[in-house]
Amino acid sequence: MRNNVVKFLVLGMFAFTAINANAQDKNNNEVSRDQKLQELKKDLSLTEAQVLKIKQIEDNYKEEKLELKKKMKEIRKKEFDEIDNVFTPEQKAKLKELRAKKHQNRKGAM
Repeated sequence: MRNNVVKFLVLGMFAFTAINANAQDKNNNEVSRDQKLQELKKDLSLTEAQVLKIKQIEDNYKEEKLELKKKMKEIRKKEFDEIDNVFTPEQKAKLKELRAKKHQNRKGAM
């Protein structure tokens, strides 16, 4: 049973990391994309027309990638809900304590 709690915590940390990374991506996405393209432009001697074409291609896939991210979020939630149903009320309470403790430790590290 302890193994299941550990697995659930790992899955929770993964989800938190993914969500946190997603939030950071939204904030830094354009800057990061431009920086990457500027590096490619320099390293590969790309023309401005090539850079613009790459941006257009990326933009063409943007909506599809957002839909996939949304779908992954839904799948993760469904998975976590199913896992949560495996635990007894006592285990859920203990898990809540562990999460709060982990959250507190993370805040203290920042």
